[in-house]
Amino acid sequence: MKLASSFILALLTSACLLFPLQGVASSVTKLSLVSAIISVNAVSLSLMSIAAQPKKPPHKLTVTSSQQAIQLVKRQYPGKVLKVQSSRVKGNPGYRVKLLSSSGAVFYVSVDAKTGSVRRN
Repeated sequence: MKLASSFILALLTSACLLFPLQGVASSVTKLSLVSAIISVNAVSLSLMSIAAQPKKPPHKLTVTSSQQAIQLVKRQYPGKVLKVQSSRVKGNPGYRVKLLSSSGAVFYVSVDAKTGSVRRN
């Protein structure tokens, strides 16, 4: 950012030196130049302050693998795991587990990776 504002300042200064104006027009041009420099510096400062703000740490996940998701599901729902896939659960990262019950019924269970909650669909 500092490099960009320095470049613009040098460019504007060069333009005024190469194309000088006389009288009232010169005063207006100089005022416009000062105004432009102040604007560029204000934008540069605001962008630098935004960049300097600390970034939020990513949310820690309770469930970090499909194997952990399977373990959680098997604790609550008996059956054979047919498939596990990553998915979104209530807007959070998670897993969708497809199970086959002992009676032959196929059902799905969602695991919220952020909270660790398990819910049958």
